[in-house]
Parts: sequence; structure tokens; C-alpha cells
Amino acid sequence: KTASRCGSSTTAQFNSSPCSSPWLGRRPKAPARARVGPRANSSRRLADDFGVSVGHEAAMERAFAHLDRDAGLEIAERSHQARQRVQGSSYFYGELDLQAQLEVLARAEASKGGVFVDLGSGLGKMVLAAALPGVFSECRGVEILPELHESAVQARGALLSDLAGRGLPPPSEVSLRCGDMLREESVADADVVFVFATCFPPEVMSSLEAKLSEEMRRGARLVLVSKQLAGCGADFAPFGDNNGYLSVSQRHSKWNLDCFFYVRV
Repeated sequence: KTASRCGSSTTAQFNSSPCSSPWLGRRPKAPARARVGPRANSSRRLADDFGVSVGHEAAMERAFAHLDRDAGLEIAERSHQARQRVQGSSYFYGELDLQAQLEVLARAEASKGGVFVDLGSGLGKMVLAAALPGVFSECRGVEILPELHESAVQARGALLSDLAGRGLPPPSEVSLRCGDMLREESVADADVVFVFATCFPPEVMSSLEAKLSEEMRRGARLVLVSKQLAGCGADFAPFGDNNGYLSVSQRHSKWNLDCFFYVRV
């Protein structure tokens, strides 16, 4: 995840985190009817609905057996200490667990054959989760921290080998690249864009919003974690129930994460 161009980033679960997050008393304003309680569906039902088999889920767990959220944060911190590529605390790593990933993907109502893009893809978990069901024709991720990117590439290789060795259907085409999400990854062809924006400072959000407004096509969906759009309201409208708001729980944390869904108009 980049400080100024990171992504799949930021930990909201750490109260000591320097980022501006719901856990630090600055929770984004959510619609009055927003659900903040336990998830209505079980992980098994969510997986079935989005076409992910038990075998695929188990393969994901094996591919990331030594790369949990804390490992991702440690890798990001070491990378930031070696060379500061991003602003402030934007390097902080965070992720959705597989159950939450499936819930978010189902809520985005992706069309068969579309393109999924994760800006700030971290360890690549969201990209691979989107690719498993075969709903998208292509799933792409871009991450500015090379150490996170390298770990993501290794995990992708492990997953593909595992699936092939067990005779399980391969995922959609997956592309992972190391680069600046604001300058080196177009979302012009994307049907769903995902951004884990918890620790993005205002200047990064401003640049991101300008990029999304300029590049995203009408009808494309945008999913933001922990942040809401501010400067491009005329270009996007809330998408889905509860005025585009969804609260997702996390197995590794007592805190829910706020997800905001939009459609380009």
C-alpha cells in the first residue's frame, strides 16, 4: 500500500495507528439504517453465492498460511523503514478476510466477464479472491511497496500450483504489478474498482478521486474501505442498499470495517 499511492492498506485494528480511521474516533458518517451487527450470511453461504468452492477456500488458506494481516503489516513497515515511498502512515497494511471479501464482491454485483482492479493490492488477497469464482475475465492489482508485491506474486504462484495439483478449476486471469496506483494503473476498463483507503491522507484521496472521475466509465462500481468520496459527488452515486453502506466484520478483530459502494454516473 502506498502512502501516497498505496492500497489494500492500513490497519484500522490498531488503536495506536496514526491514520485517520473509525477506530480513532473519526468514523465516516454512515446512513442511519446501516447495519453494524453480525453478518447476516454465513461464510459458507456467501462462498456458495459467489461460486467459490470449499476446495478453493482451502487453497487460499494454504497459499497465505504464513501471510496473515500481521505479517503484511510487518513487511510494509520494513519496506517503509528501508525506503519511504509513500506519505505519512499510508504504508500501514490492512486487509479483509475471505468471508468479508466474498461479501463485498457479491454486494458489488459484478457482471460476468468484467474486469476487477484493486488499487493498492498489498498481498494480493482481494485480487485472488475476486479471481477464484471465474466471474471476472481479468483481475488486476497494483502495489507500490515491492516487498508486499513480491510476497503477493509468490502467493499467487502457490495458489495456482495448488489448484492445478488438486484438479480444481483455475481462477480468472490475474495480473499483479508493482507501481504507483495513481500513475501506473488505468481503471478505464474496470467494472469494479476496490480501494482499501483507511490510512490515505486527504491529499491522496483528492488525487485518487480525480483519477477515478476521469477514468472510470459509466456504470462501473467503486468500493472504498473506511473513506467516502468528497470532491466528485456529481460523478458518482451510492450503489445498493443502505445508501451504499455496508459494515463487515473481521475474524481477526473486534472492529467492523465500513465499506462504501458507488456507481459511476
